[in-house]
Amino acid sequence: MAEIKRFGYGLQALVVLASTAGQYSSVEIAEQIRCEPTALRKILSRLTEAGYIEVRQGRGGGYTLAKPPGEITLAEVYLSMHDDVPMLDGMLDTTGNHLFGQKVRLSFDQIMTDIRYQVEHVLKSYTVADLVE
Repeated sequence: MAEIKRFGYGLQALVVLASTAGQYSSVEIAEQIRCEPTALRKILSRLTEAGYIEVRQGRGGGYTLAKPPGEITLAEVYLSMHDDVPMLDGMLDTTGNHLFGQKVRLSFDQIMTDIRYQVEHVLKSYTVADLVE
């Protein structure tokens, strides 16, 4: 699943959990946000590892928020959905190992760094609570 889709589904799952007190199963969350439950469980696993949600296993178990929604920035969620290779790094694959390609690669690298900074800067200004309201 593409990184940006994981981010979108992850945010929606957090909004579901923040909207109403109580626990939700992965199937209940998946039904509400229209996501395939198996894919959603992978996303919920990342959010659990990052410390944004808690899971209680077994009968009567489910997912709950581990932090208040006002303390979870969208930047934190975005970064928890990252793979090791940022999504924009594919641009570097278009440059060759020749002189022109090396020059363009330096420019592309700077542009991608600036884009990542701007995206994170904007996402830091929002929290999950902002999405619930």
